[in-house]
Amino acid sequence: MHTDQDLVNTTAVATVPTFLTVARQENPSKMNGMEASLASALLKIAGDKLISLITSEFAAISGVKKNLSELQDIHGEITSWLSVVRDLSVENDPRFCWVIKLKDVAYDIDDLLYEVHLEAEKHKIDRDVDKDAICHWFYAKSKSYLFRWKVAQMIKAIKASLATIAKQRIEMNAIGHNLPMNDLILSRNRATTELTLLTNVEESQIPTRDQEKESNEGEDDWIVSVVGLGGSGKTTLAKHICSDTTIKEHFKDKIFWVHISQEYDVKKLIAKLFEAITKQKSDFHAPQHMVDEISRKLTSEKFLLVLDDAWHEDKDDWKEFMVLLKSHAPGSKLMLTTRDHKVAEAVKSRHIFELAFLSVAESWSLFLKSSGRMEEDLSPEFIHVGKEIVNKCSGVPLAIKTIGGILSEKREISTWRALKQSNLWNEENTERKVFASLKLSYIHLKDHLKQCFTFCCIFPKGCRINKNYLIEQWIAHGFIKQVMDEQPEITGREYFNSLVKVGFFQDPLESWDGNGVVYKMHDLIHDLTRYILQSDLETSLPTNMTKDSTQKCRYLSLASCSENDERVFFDKVRALYVFEGNPSLDKLVKKSRYICSVVLHCAIRTPFPLFIVKLHYLVYLEIHNVSCTELPEAISGCWNLQSLHFIGSSGFETLPKSIGKLKKLRALELIRSGIESLPQSIGDCRDLQALQIINCTKFREIPNTIGENESLRVLQIVKCTSLKLMPSEFIGEFSNIQTINLAGCSSLQDLQSTFASRTLCTLSLSQTRVTKLPEWVTLMDTLECINLEECHNLVELPRGMGNLKRLEFLNLNGCWKLCWMPSGFAQLTRLKRLDLYVVGCGGDGARISDLGNLDMISGSLEIKNLQHVIDSSDAEKACLKQKKNIKNLKLSRSACLIEEEFVFDLGVLDALEPPSDIENLCIFGYRGADLPCWISKQCDSSYLAGEVLKQTNQPPFLCLIELELTAMDNLKHMRAILVLRSLKNLWLISMPKLEELWTTTSGLGISEEEDVGKQYCFPVLSHLQIKDCPKLIVEPYFPPSLESLTLTDCNEQLVSFCSSFFRLLLPCVDEPSSSSRVVAVVPHLKRLELGGLMGTANDLGFLQHLSRLQSLKFSDQDLIGNSCSTSLDWSVTEENFVSDLGVLDALEPRSEIEELHSDDGYLEGAVLNQTSQQPKSMRGLTSLPQSVEHLKSLTSLSISWWDTLKQLPETIQHLTSLQELNLVGCSALTVLPECLGQLSALQSLTIHYCPALQSLPSSIQRLTALQHLSVSGCPDLARRCKKEAGDDWHLISHIPYVSIY
Repeated sequence: MHTDQDLVNTTAVATVPTFLTVARQENPSKMNGMEASLASALLKIAGDKLISLITSEFAAISGVKKNLSELQDIHGEITSWLSVVRDLSVENDPRFCWVIKLKDVAYDIDDLLYEVHLEAEKHKIDRDVDKDAICHWFYAKSKSYLFRWKVAQMIKAIKASLATIAKQRIEMNAIGHNLPMNDLILSRNRATTELTLLTNVEESQIPTRDQEKESNEGEDDWIVSVVGLGGSGKTTLAKHICSDTTIKEHFKDKIFWVHISQEYDVKKLIAKLFEAITKQKSDFHAPQHMVDEISRKLTSEKFLLVLDDAWHEDKDDWKEFMVLLKSHAPGSKLMLTTRDHKVAEAVKSRHIFELAFLSVAESWSLFLKSSGRMEEDLSPEFIHVGKEIVNKCSGVPLAIKTIGGILSEKREISTWRALKQSNLWNEENTERKVFASLKLSYIHLKDHLKQCFTFCCIFPKGCRINKNYLIEQWIAHGFIKQVMDEQPEITGREYFNSLVKVGFFQDPLESWDGNGVVYKMHDLIHDLTRYILQSDLETSLPTNMTKDSTQKCRYLSLASCSENDERVFFDKVRALYVFEGNPSLDKLVKKSRYICSVVLHCAIRTPFPLFIVKLHYLVYLEIHNVSCTELPEAISGCWNLQSLHFIGSSGFETLPKSIGKLKKLRALELIRSGIESLPQSIGDCRDLQALQIINCTKFREIPNTIGENESLRVLQIVKCTSLKLMPSEFIGEFSNIQTINLAGCSSLQDLQSTFASRTLCTLSLSQTRVTKLPEWVTLMDTLECINLEECHNLVELPRGMGNLKRLEFLNLNGCWKLCWMPSGFAQLTRLKRLDLYVVGCGGDGARISDLGNLDMISGSLEIKNLQHVIDSSDAEKACLKQKKNIKNLKLSRSACLIEEEFVFDLGVLDALEPPSDIENLCIFGYRGADLPCWISKQCDSSYLAGEVLKQTNQPPFLCLIELELTAMDNLKHMRAILVLRSLKNLWLISMPKLEELWTTTSGLGISEEEDVGKQYCFPVLSHLQIKDCPKLIVEPYFPPSLESLTLTDCNEQLVSFCSSFFRLLLPCVDEPSSSSRVVAVVPHLKRLELGGLMGTANDLGFLQHLSRLQSLKFSDQDLIGNSCSTSLDWSVTEENFVSDLGVLDALEPRSEIEELHSDDGYLEGAVLNQTSQQPKSMRGLTSLPQSVEHLKSLTSLSISWWDTLKQLPETIQHLTSLQELNLVGCSALTVLPECLGQLSALQSLTIHYCPALQSLPSSIQRLTALQHLSVSGCPDLARRCKKEAGDDWHLISHIPYVSIY
């Protein structure tokens, strides 16, 4: 244990976690419970290894079977001791000090078994290499004498240690006799097999968190800090805020998350922020580029940035980082979560929010959810004990959830009592009580999971942990028990899921490079792993380390490593993790034979670390970012290597030819490398089970010898864009292949014509150029999943698809050219996903009736080519109404047919009634004059004049959110449509005969006494788009819930300012210029797009009543200039833009307008454009109107091809939010105003083809936020702005990016 001086030195280090410091200060006896748990975990795995080794061929040949049997007796004795101790609260009992020494004995046993295991594996390799059985026998016999002696000596030392320990446990028998025997068993009335995963507990169900989230909304402060104890829910609260719909809409999904943790490094923090904002890896970007990109992104649009789990208190360090955020876009927010008020003060947070603990009732409710129990299923004693345990958690969510997860599978009341009575709870400090709950969670964790959990101490705090990589490392260290013939990866996944269930892993997320799922570990949980293994883990290479401590060290986790102290040796190290740097550990590993796993996150352009090839017993190797063209041939000397992951080495070209010597290699993965092909010797890796080549854009060839890998189960060649062809024929047979994934190989056109496998389950060809599947696919009756997503060239599926009886997933999403599917789909009764179904025109094509048997289909389904369905009775056999799991449905005919070639009439559509729980429905190409009966429910085809029929029954489609009706050439009326109470999006497109759309059920008006919400057919409609409906009239007016409205190519009466349009938006206004107080029917309207409007520009006065309007778009207008049209024509379109001064004058009261869009979506802002197609009365304008000053929220302004514009008005200085100004093709523009220097938020200035402009205003040098200046087609201005020589260069030299040409 550490000396007192060590404790003083440790507590002085600010970055050491509180709980680890506390651990070093505790009396050794208080660790007994943890030591016993760790020892029992070691012995559990050792026991499994012993059984395997004793029965092995090697044990008999080498003569160590007797020794191992003797060791098994010792193992059983120690296990029996621990089985008594670990269930008792012995932390403060001096009689049990011997427990600490038991852990050392357990490690000694583990070391011995590791030695035996290595010799056994070497024996297998030697036996296979040396085919002469007699020579091999003599060779093995000569080696066995020495090895047997070594094993005997190790067992002798273990027995001596055990004898010493036995003297300290005289009183154990008496304690054992006093154990409680009347254990109450938990009621089995509840379902014990379906426990709620802890990660599925919705944190939003913690009531105070929602309340506190709401209390934070509406704050005007730029920086808001959330302060609370570790595990109190700070991060959860931040996640709630980020996932809130209102918040996401407000920030337009510009929400960024950066985890800071204890280690504060500005460079690393900048890299994390860069990755969060750009979604790119920071490894290959220069620091200055990252800073520039961060600045550009954060100043362009308002955002929400979360800095999670900050610890650093130094104000100066924070000031250095906050400079990056100084020029943030207006309206942006920064949320910081921390355990310390001092951190919040260091970042100058004006609003500090103290997070409260959960109440007693809320704590109990969370415990029940976490344990998967209902209170009524618990007996009174369980409830009483459970509530006492929960109360000890002090209202901290993390403590409650982990305890609940652990107790979810504990049915004995004795376990609950022991946990409640543990004196680990005897802490006055709330923080220590929380950690006590985590320690108890570990103590009561199943033994076979404990080492898997504590192994995670090797990862840096806050990092993402790849699930698959972690499981491979568990296998490498022997933590996974071999279960019959089951693959260890499957058992490993079960272990991992068990740890997720108890809350030790959280926040699953798809890895950004597509190589699996990554998880996080809460900081306190991570602290727990290092607390348990504090004497077994080292995180640095100090020069004052003693020999005793180096011999005990089993895990090396180095935050950085650039050199090695030759005096330091770690003989027993099992795992090495280097987070960054240029590792040089030759001396360190010189004598080590125990290292099983190495993970190196190298600095960019780091040469391949040659010490790796000296680790002949290495099992797992993961290297990031090394700079080399090939692996050294000596890597084949690592004969025990089972997993090799080579990531992020773009210069890497090839594997060595000797790769085939790695006979035990199980997993080979190459990601983002420059490799072009694999050596033919890859076929000699007889144990290879997973070959994954991901994002290797130069990879072009798969060797045909890959078929010789009989153990291969997974073949993934993903996003390798140079791969065009598969080998025409493989050598050997894929006797165990289960997954072939070629997704994203965008040059791959066809598969080989022949292929055979009896085990293939998954075939993925998404985003390839395949035009059809080969016939052999239909012979793979083991196939369960075929992924053809976004195979845009796929034309047809092969005949015989009905043979795939096990097929569950057929992803055809985005297969636009698929025009033929075979019959036989009725036989695929297991099918759960079928995105697209193409009806044939007879013969052996797919029939609509075949869908009737597919009862398990869920998700999205498009039924295409309905023009081939003639008989409505066939359509009825599809039984769509019964398919309750279909949520998105599209019914369509081919878009390529002329009118005489299709039918798709009312009878067919009536027979295709969707399930009542449908959420999204699209109907394309329907020819009927009336709506189908299932969406209108009319009694007959007649309508009452001026009134629609009212619904009498409970309406169906209560879940329908989106309805799209397109290309319905004969539909005339929609007056009898159902009341769709959940409909939010309605699209009416290309309906030439549609005359009326009624939005209410009560005729033309609504009396004041009536409840408006109940009268609207679409009471929550938020998005309405009407395009190409030349006869349509909306009655009586738009729903009040509308947030977005698009009207283009519509009835002249509908879009005419003189009548209908104003009534639809403002029913009480007789004239648009009325000065009376008006409340718009659509008070929530935020986005408005209008095409083909008729009237004068003065008619745009209605805009002042749309108080929440944020985005406005005009296209193809026919607005006539009025008597005062003397200055400006403005509009937004690619070709024709016609409007006048009245446009901006009408916007004058609307100073919160943020965006005015161009027709092609290029800009978000005002686009002022003059063309030759404008009316003569609109030409000759020379300036912007003075009213532009009212657009204080405008962020982008573009003025293009306005050849009469001579100047910008002085009022432009009031556009204080303007970030982007583009002046293009303004040939008469001669000068820019000095007030331009008042645009403090301006970041980008573009001046193209303005030849009359001579110079820039001197005030431009005051624009400190300006990042980009581009000048083109302005010869005089370009000459004055020439770098370091032009007269105006001194005005613009401060701008980072200047382009003059």
